[in-house]
Amino acid sequence: MMETKQKKETRRINIGIIGCGHISQNHIFSLTLVEANARKIWKWKESEIKIRPHLYAYADILEDAVKNMAKSFPIDKQFVGKNAGFELIEDPDVHAVFILTPTYLHKEFVLAALNQGKHVFCEKPLCFPPSEIDAIIKARDSNHVVFQPGLVMRSTSPIHYLQLLTEQNKVKWGKPMNIVFRDSQQKPYLGKLEVHNSTWRKDQTQAYSGILFEHVIHDIDGMISIFGEVEEVYAKINYFAGHPGIEDSVASIITFKNGINLSISAMWNDLDYDCRYYEIYFEKARITIISDGRSKKLAEIKLLYLDEAEIELDLEKMDEYFFSKIGLPHVKAEVSGPYYAEDLRFINAIVKNNIKSEITAESAKYAHEIIEACYESGRKGVPIKIQPFLN
Repeated sequence: MMETKQKKETRRINIGIIGCGHISQNHIFSLTLVEANARKIWKWKESEIKIRPHLYAYADILEDAVKNMAKSFPIDKQFVGKNAGFELIEDPDVHAVFILTPTYLHKEFVLAALNQGKHVFCEKPLCFPPSEIDAIIKARDSNHVVFQPGLVMRSTSPIHYLQLLTEQNKVKWGKPMNIVFRDSQQKPYLGKLEVHNSTWRKDQTQAYSGILFEHVIHDIDGMISIFGEVEEVYAKINYFAGHPGIEDSVASIITFKNGINLSISAMWNDLDYDCRYYEIYFEKARITIISDGRSKKLAEIKLLYLDEAEIELDLEKMDEYFFSKIGLPHVKAEVSGPYYAEDLRFINAIVKNNIKSEITAESAKYAHEIIEACYESGRKGVPIKIQPFLN
């Protein structure tokens, strides 16, 4: 008698998006690619369960924002109006929620979703004071769900590859010494004049603070992931545009516990320009990273060792290493940039029943505490010591 193949179970993960502004386009596009590639990502042929993440619902206070997004990326349900986010969270068919709203709305939506038993991805920064993240950690743990903050550097392949290189070459390159970091970004609150097409980031009640809180937090977190804990910070902060509490110029020295000094020069200005520039110095080597936010290429990364010719490092090789490291060696980056990778990691944590994502709320709190110490240093004019990281 011919054996019949047993029908495989399908596990569908319905995803709801709260906030249909600029940043949602990156995540929605990435999630569409993850959904389209689910067959090979979770190896349907070999697995007894077919994993199918599904872009299911949008919510936004503005009807046009939802409808315009649905034209490009169709979904099953739409929620519009003042309570749209909470209505999406209460929908029993939604399993995972992406919170992509202005910062002041994050905490309320995160806690509501976690306490409904939903898995949650939330863009950074998570809250205003870092102490408020404790409530998120408690809700995550008590409800046994996945929570992941949007710390994009944690899902950027060069960061992981640099971790590997610094470990492999610690004898050859010598000790890491200094890091020079420059960050210039067009003011992200100019409405239609600027790529974000929004204005809320100049309002302290909605944004809390400026370039350190909104942009440089990623870079500080990325350097922490490579070089470890921070000992102290010293910062000078300016407010040239005149928006109360929204700093647009920062000069800071961050000293790691291993003695490395990270010097930061960061600014928001009127230039149509968005560029991060790093120089990482070792005793015998230098790594240069240029990441142009307007370029399709993720970054240009070069290595100089003693008197040898400078070489450019291979981004494809970095991607291969990264996906292997996170346990998905058969996966390739579908698009340049970190959004596809971080969204995939969030969904994969749900699939693998990992209660704590590899990118943790604790890490987000620590990066936020360092930002807060920079503000305190700016107010007091003295270096501020950093408390040990407690994960």
